[in-house]
Amino acid sequence: MKKLAFRFAKRIAILGLLVTLALAAFAVIWACIYRLPRSQPILVDLRSGATGGNAGNDRCLMICAGLANNPHGYPGHCYIVWDRSKPERLEYADSDGFVPGRLIDLLPSLYSDISGVIADHALIGNMRNFDYLAVRLDRGPYAKARAIRARFVADAKFHTGVRDCVAYVDEIAEAAGLKTPPCRFVYPLDYIAQLKKLNSPAFESAVSVLKE
Repeated sequence: MKKLAFRFAKRIAILGLLVTLALAAFAVIWACIYRLPRSQPILVDLRSGATGGNAGNDRCLMICAGLANNPHGYPGHCYIVWDRSKPERLEYADSDGFVPGRLIDLLPSLYSDISGVIADHALIGNMRNFDYLAVRLDRGPYAKARAIRARFVADAKFHTGVRDCVAYVDEIAEAAGLKTPPCRFVYPLDYIAQLKKLNSPAFESAVSVLKE
């Protein structure tokens, strides 16, 4: 009986060690990947007309990601900076993101809907490893993008990986006229990297060459 109990305890110890090593490896990989610059920010011009449309009829926004506002930066945060196309003086910009209403609800949000909120000044504390795609667009698509914000305010159900900060910026990106990647269960910095790849002029040129 003692031998059986010893074997069981030994297996549990080995399993616990393997889980600990796996978590440690994940933490190291995550720290290396998400603390290094991923790619250069880009500016996409979606204004109508060959020369960018009527200069008095255009707006701009930035779709951003960075490490989260906690000591480890995990798991990152996506947010919008309105009426900016360059990173200068962002501390004065209007920015927002979709987050859980209460920090204690973050764990339940993994498997159920919780109450979320549109958080203003979203870039504050979320600019480590800052990355973005800026877009210039006409007022019509811009108004559609702003309407997404109002919809999330009215229906504030938050669900990690399903209807979270990435889903929020994804809907705004689509309303703005950008090509959008899959956004379910995607890290914010990964989402921005994929969004830039899909909308990069260099990527468009490469696709055209391949099609020809």
